[in-house]
Amino acid sequence: MSMADEEVIRRKKRLIAGELYRYFGRVCPELTQKWEKAILKMPPSVLKELVGRLQILEAVSHQTNQELKAAHLAAVKEFIEPLLDQTLAALEHISEDAAALMRRLDELLKA
Repeated sequence: MSMADEEVIRRKKRLIAGELYRYFGRVCPELTQKWEKAILKMPPSVLKELVGRLQILEAVSHQTNQELKAAHLAAVKEFIEPLLDQTLAALEHISEDAAALMRRLDELLKA
């Protein structure tokens, strides 16, 4: 593996670490706070919708965890970069889902 390839892998690992920190360090706590406020005010139909969205988010998170494990356990270096690409894509998807959920909670809290 060339030095350029190793640098690309290092850069992707830094991106993944940054996204994980941002998601678990900032997004999750903020989402939890909003959820705690909103849950007390929501009718059952809205709670049911949000439970469905959270289940989707949980499934995507599970898939991302599996991809992270696969990337970590990859013994053959040429497979590491594609796995890192998949992991980055999955993290972007989680961030998008979390943002959509936060927007929906904001809407519900305003209602």
